[in-house]
Parts: sequence; structure tokens; C-alpha cells
Amino acid sequence: MRFIFAALLSSSLVGCASAPATAPREYLDEQTAATITAVKEPWIFTREQDIGNEQRDFLHLYAIDVNRMGDHRQYIAALQSSASDTAVRPILELTASGRTHRLEALAQSPHEIGIAQPIAESYTLTSAWWFYPVDKQALGALAESSDLRARLIVGEQGISYALWRDGREELSGLTAVLP
Repeated sequence: MRFIFAALLSSSLVGCASAPATAPREYLDEQTAATITAVKEPWIFTREQDIGNEQRDFLHLYAIDVNRMGDHRQYIAALQSSASDTAVRPILELTASGRTHRLEALAQSPHEIGIAQPIAESYTLTSAWWFYPVDKQALGALAESSDLRARLIVGEQGISYALWRDGREELSGLTAVLP
């Protein structure tokens, strides 16, 4: 009897095991019918120089995979909390381990690439989303890098950001499940 009770208890505990804390989240975008797989938590950067007011400027970077009927496309979704001009698409530079990745924002709307619902909630009225196409290899290189820095470039002006929250572990979890 004790053996049966122990077997039932251990099998129920295994059944209750939750996903790892770094496992990506996945959802179906009901408007576009795309399956979105995103890192559970983003990289978070803060602006290196004070912007002259009480509000801090944050840059959140989410690595995502958009699956439209088996056609997988990877992006870095960038949320800037204090965008001065949301009509201008900035260039995103990510520098890690001595290598710089220069990414161009898509001209298409998020809906056109399969994202009708925001990846995450925006916390300011002046925030803006941009989507940068990447591939699995670039995401893997970023996941293995150290000392990541970000910079948004609009015209000749660049805004530098320092890492505030590291998202490499979550990115490794995402790249592990990508096809």
C-alpha cells in the first residue's frame, strides 16, 4: 500500500512540474492567425545620459518568432519608453563581445508581419514599437555574448543605452525551441 501511495504521489508531482523560468511564452494572435513565440522577459536598457526630465528612458528588447503556417521569421521587437518621433524608424545597433549588429527597422506595420496584439504592455504614452528582422544565428550569438550595449540611431543622432536587465538566459531558452 505504501508503494502505491508513493508511486501516485511521485507521478502527481511530476505532472505538476512547471515550465522552466526561462521558457519562452507562446500564443496565437487571433487577428493574424500567426503563432508568436517570445522571450518570457526582455533585455532592458536605460539611457546612458539624462534626458533632462524626471522620466527615465528605457529600451526593452524582445526576441520573437512569428510562425505563419510554417514560415518562421525572427525579429527583435524594441519598445522605447520615451520616443520623440514615432514616425521615424531608428536603426538599432547592438554591440556585444566586440561585434556590432546593425539592424534596420521594418517599414511594414506589425499587423503585416503577423503581430496584431502588442508583445507587451507599454507603460508610457510616448512609447513606440519597432521590429527588426534577425535570424536564428544572430539570436544565438547575442545569447552567448557578454557586455551587451544598445544604441538607437535617428539620422546623425545616436542614443546610447546601458544594460539594466540581462535577457541572455531567456534568449537561450527561445533559440533552443526555434526550428
